[in-house]
Amino acid sequence: QDPYYGHEQTAKMCARYVNNLFHCPDQPPPSSSSTPSPSLAHFIAYALHRTRLTSSVTFAALYLLQRLKTRFIAARGSSGHRLFISAFMIASKVICDDTYSNKSWCIVGQGMFALREINQMEREMCSYLEWQLNVEPSALKEFESMVRRDFKGPGPYPAH
Repeated sequence: QDPYYGHEQTAKMCARYVNNLFHCPDQPPPSSSSTPSPSLAHFIAYALHRTRLTSSVTFAALYLLQRLKTRFIAARGSSGHRLFISAFMIASKVICDDTYSNKSWCIVGQGMFALREINQMEREMCSYLEWQLNVEPSALKEFESMVRRDFKGPGPYPAH
């Protein structure tokens, strides 16, 4: 079975982008669970597979993370998993008419986050972004082209 569920290129590109932007470790901090957490690329691949959302949602999530980094330049991430799932969930809710419940996002997050954490992560991300959650389609298209160009391979990566 493909550990990337057919999303290897996109998942690795997204993981490179998040890791580069926030200098996150590829593995999240150890949890009390005995199950090892997936790498960020595997975590993202599963989220893409499980939700089957359009690529515009994926890149809107990365765009929101870039907006977050612009607001908090010195921010570093202890967990790219937490950053990605928060932004992906919010982008989904902004772009899609019919979206997943936060309980469903716990499943997408492979049980790494309890419902209470998912709710808190969503509130915090919205607050940090000052509820500026929309992305102009033309800006998103340009952003997606830049990410695909700059993060397709093993680096080095430009500062964004």
